[in-house]
Amino acid sequence: MVEIRVQDIINRMEDFAPIEIKEDGDPTGFQIGDRKQVVKRIMTTLDVRPQVVKEAIDKNVDLILAHHPIMFHPARNLDLSSPQNRMYRDLLSHNIAVHSAHTNLDKAHGGMNDWLIEELGLKNVHFLDEDDDYSLGRMGELAEPMDLVDFAKKVRDSFKVPNLRYVKSDLGQKVKKVAIIGGDAGKFYPEVIKAGADTFITGDVYYHTAHDMMANGLNVIDPGHHVEAIFIEQMANLLEDWKKSNKWDVDIVQSEVDTEPYNFL
Repeated sequence: MVEIRVQDIINRMEDFAPIEIKEDGDPTGFQIGDRKQVVKRIMTTLDVRPQVVKEAIDKNVDLILAHHPIMFHPARNLDLSSPQNRMYRDLLSHNIAVHSAHTNLDKAHGGMNDWLIEELGLKNVHFLDEDDDYSLGRMGELAEPMDLVDFAKKVRDSFKVPNLRYVKSDLGQKVKKVAIIGGDAGKFYPEVIKAGADTFITGDVYYHTAHDMMANGLNVIDPGHHVEAIFIEQMANLLEDWKKSNKWDVDIVQSEVDTEPYNFL
């Protein structure tokens, strides 16, 4: 078996999802730790939160591979009265490195948005922007048109969410051509309409943006941001494949902490 270090994992990750294709301003990539550190155990997670770090410590993890960056905003100080700063301290004191693959993984071939659209079993899947080698979203088609409410139930069940929101287009059309972008991507709805989709699946849709989507003839289904938790299992599967092909001496575990911040009635 081959000993690996943090940088070896980063290199393989960025072969799969090049850092150069990330969205402007996305603080993705290596977050914290020592790139030269030997890695014996990797944990995959959607978010890096204090409970996740405790889990990593308990499981003797050397590297956390997350979808969402741990540092969306720079720390203004290292005052340990802040839970976020205590989390940084705990990571460093236990020699746990953190790397995130965010919008570069969203765009990557076989990455986040491919995982999401595969869960829905759509056909004729292609890039949302077919003029680009890497597109943030994906489009696919249903075999037969569906009523919006019925399709929304299919999305809910496929992504195993407790509930979701949907917006019915002013045109009242059925669902046939579907675009999906995981996370918070409501601002891209003009591109979705231009691509010919009648229905858009994304999370965290703002109230006024929903009005604009509806008026512009677009159905919208908002299953929330947490559907991206599909990363935990899918990324672990990828790591297992890379481990086998490269004979890495490493264990891969999946976070069991639920980082969904919302409760539903």
